[in-house]
Amino acid sequence: MAPGKNRVGISEIQKKSLRSWFQSQQPRPSHSVCVDWFEETFSRRINQSTVSAILSKRYDHLDHGPASALQRQQLPQWPILEERISDWIIASQAAGEHRNGEDIIRKAREIWPQIQEYGSMPTPSFSQGWLSKFKKRHGARQSSAHDGDPPAPPMDFRKEIKGLRSRCGEFPDQDIYNMDETGLLWRKAPYEAIPPFGTPPVYRERSRVCLAVCTNSTGSDRLPLWIIGHKEKPEALRQVNLEAMECNWRHDRKAWMTTEIMSEWLLFFYRHVGERRVLLLLDNFAAHEAALQITPPPAHVHIHVFPAYATAQHQPMGLGITQHLKHHFRKQWLSYIVAGTRSASRPIEKMTLFHAICWITRNWRHDIPHSVIYKAFRRTTLLDPQIEYLYAPKPPDLTELYNEVIRNKENHIPAIDYETYLNPVEEDIVESGEIAWFDTFSATEILDEPVTPLPQDVFIPSTVDAIAGIQTAIRFMLHQSIASPKEIQEMERLERFFTRKSQAPAPDIQN
Repeated sequence: MAPGKNRVGISEIQKKSLRSWFQSQQPRPSHSVCVDWFEETFSRRINQSTVSAILSKRYDHLDHGPASALQRQQLPQWPILEERISDWIIASQAAGEHRNGEDIIRKAREIWPQIQEYGSMPTPSFSQGWLSKFKKRHGARQSSAHDGDPPAPPMDFRKEIKGLRSRCGEFPDQDIYNMDETGLLWRKAPYEAIPPFGTPPVYRERSRVCLAVCTNSTGSDRLPLWIIGHKEKPEALRQVNLEAMECNWRHDRKAWMTTEIMSEWLLFFYRHVGERRVLLLLDNFAAHEAALQITPPPAHVHIHVFPAYATAQHQPMGLGITQHLKHHFRKQWLSYIVAGTRSASRPIEKMTLFHAICWITRNWRHDIPHSVIYKAFRRTTLLDPQIEYLYAPKPPDLTELYNEVIRNKENHIPAIDYETYLNPVEEDIVESGEIAWFDTFSATEILDEPVTPLPQDVFIPSTVDAIAGIQTAIRFMLHQSIASPKEIQEMERLERFFTRKSQAPAPDIQN
């Protein structure tokens, strides 16, 4: 997600559904339970603060349907199913086909087993009573846009999505790619920051980079991350071989994707795929479209920009991929805070971009299962076949780490709610107004630096330390039954390399 393009909001139908479900429960469920229900129903996780807002009096008007200002309209028990049927009816009407009640019930029975979220539920009977309520809920929306609901996307959009499905069918799974940006608050702890005297109040809270994440639909080809910060060369990265980390660093005053950086990324992508015939899916962010004008693809690279009405439902990265990536990063970060707190080493002040990039690049290479990526692409409905039984693990549970960090924090510092910490609303910049706070500081580059300046030797271990570390690893491996001669020899090769670098004889490994 990037500045200048709208955040995929929560639709009126989704808000109505949450309110209706909440009001139908006895006793009333907690906001945490509401979060779980919303994720299970709409395949999207929201914060407890968002739940609180939706259930507040601010949205009381959603409890009243268009037929009567006094009578609450009953909302769907199975909103995913009804949205799909409604889309099917509208598409049929555009094609000049009329659908009667029997057609709707038949389609409901056909669609039900295809919806993974309902996999554990028995197939409903879809009675005439259900049909009547469905028609009341969707009939006005399909015939006019005067009932207060947002208008349905134009038929051109629906035709374009249908055409994109056909287009995706022309490419093997491994040749379909998606790239999207997401923010990462790499220094944010699960409690409020109290900045040192004289520093801006957003110093720790707003230490953010932009990640440009790209993979094919099988997860077998994950492109190196592009990370965009504020400073051309932060101190922690000054002598780091980023290419060896499979990472590309770029900078911008607002630490977000620009036309120039996107143009560079496109050239990088073209080189990466070589002569292969591939399809790249992008959202309609202005920097993407402008860069495509400057750097058009070669004939064998096909790029499709989603239309303006596209939602997160159509974009794989937002359907679990970046969520997994950030959860694994936060697992490392919370573990680092716990370890630092135990040793009284002030982890927040010592956290650097070197730590963050080491973790996030490793997370991207090793911690996101192929099945998460494969499933996310299919949840868009753009790729076939739809494999409903495909298992994909959930993001790691960070509850224990979170609780330990909160227990060890200073008592006077307020904690941040668990869900709010995992899904901070300020992580992705959406509107240009939301980045106005940057303009209050003449130098945003400090956001890429440690809270407390660190000496250079903190960033670069000595060759003596490197030799000692590899020898410790060799001793460990020699006591493991799984160790192979090839692995030991590779480690010994590294030891000799470090020894030559130090120009000193290696200590006896047996000492």
